Amino acid sequence: MPLTGKVVFWQDRKGFGFLICDQTAEKLFFHIRDLQPDTQTKQKLRPQEGDTLTFAKGTDKQGRTIATALRFVNAPESQRLSTTTLHNNVDLNYTQAVALYFRAGFLMLVIIALLFGSLPYLLPILYLEASLFTYWLYEADKNAAIARQVQRLPEESLQMFSLIGGWPGALFAQKKLAHKRSKPLFQREFWLVVLANSILLIWLLSQHGQHFLSRLAVFTL
Repeated sequence: MPLTGKVVFWQDRKGFGFLICDQTAEKLFFHIRDLQPDTQTKQKLRPQEGDTLTFAKGTDKQGRTIATALRFVNAPESQRLSTTTLHNNVDLNYTQAVALYFRAGFLMLVIIALLFGSLPYLLPILYLEASLFTYWLYEADKNAAIARQVQRLPEESLQMFSLIGGWPGALFAQKKLAHKRSKPLFQREFWLVVLANSILLIWLLSQHGQHFLSRLAVFTL
């Protein structure tokens, strides 16, 4: 006989929540990916606090007990379909087009800063811009994951924006959105990117780096 439990917490934006098992009174974590499609509509419904679900016990990658294979005991009001599926599908083609324009503009700004010998002074602004944009990319990809879209942003694109200075925004997005932080390979690549960017930054601010930048500068006062 399947276990049942009541949802006591649900974070729709991040796609996870907790339920209390009726049989054991355990508080168990569950994720949107483990919710089964509705048998009538074949669509994935979104839970809310107070909903009753049937489930089976499973374990996550850390060996912790979680709720899996979840289904609604009673269909939610008005057959509450996934809001992300019906209304909030992420247009990743648009996102990637904006990313292309951002890369072009960012590169142009760096070139201008190099020509005028002002790159060290613009670094805080460049890092802030790259971080904000990288966070936006992570958020778009997270929303696409919640909506279970087939199309996703390439991980190489996320890493590239971290490499050009957006890694603080990426790190903040990973923690706040709980996105990409449980993928060992991605995390290994990400921290290599952070290391490479940090080494480059330290070199640019060093005496040798300043000498190199001064030689590149064409328009100096």
